[in-house]
Amino acid sequence: MDGLSEKSPLLPQPLYKRAEIEMTNRIATGRWAAGSQLPNEFMLAEEFGVSQGTIRKALVAMENRGLLLRSPGRGTVICKTTPEESLYAFFRLRNEKGEMVVPTPMRESIEVAAPTARETEILGKGCEAVARLTRVRQNEQRPFVLEKMSFDAANCAGMAEDLPLPSSLYPYLHERFGLVIMTVQESITAALADTELAETLAVESGAPLLKIVRIAYDLTNRAVELRDSHYRTDFASYHIQLSRSDH
Repeated sequence: MDGLSEKSPLLPQPLYKRAEIEMTNRIATGRWAAGSQLPNEFMLAEEFGVSQGTIRKALVAMENRGLLLRSPGRGTVICKTTPEESLYAFFRLRNEKGEMVVPTPMRESIEVAAPTARETEILGKGCEAVARLTRVRQNEQRPFVLEKMSFDAANCAGMAEDLPLPSSLYPYLHERFGLVIMTVQESITAALADTELAETLAVESGAPLLKIVRIAYDLTNRAVELRDSHYRTDFASYHIQLSRSDH
């Protein structure tokens, strides 16, 4: 690349963030392969036209996201991540034994329609149509979660022709449409099963459910997915582990 302009009107982010985005994009597109070693900080700084301190800050941010492994004296290596790990890095449900609950698609459908006010607010005013993917997932042959996902239809034209979609949706979005999900934001609330949810998830009307609203962002921090999920709570719970560095 030709360096990073300090005052580019198209890239308002700090220099380290622009370097982070460019390097992440190289990993996502396969230009930098998993398991390979990155050039040293001096070489990267020269290529990007920034200081070594700026590059170091970008590399630390990427390491914190699990993309890189930095070892003193051994350089920086790109972490190897399987498609399943890519999906379940954002999945935190465990059963009563503490084991990860891995739901698989049971049935799914897609419709393309005009966006609602909420979808426009999240996905952007430029979104003229949305592709809504509805998925029922099962675990141990029991319906477990109803997911309703919305994408800008312009970003995933032809998705309906690919049904049934792979279980690992995020790698599919990357390989098929070039959408790289890098971060997600979730809000969790309790909910009661209405008639649709009770029938879909095979629970009693009014049964307690876990509702998770997710917004997924791409490399440039653009919202590309809005997801509403309702989970059964009779055999799984949401699990998260924090360390001192998370506080």
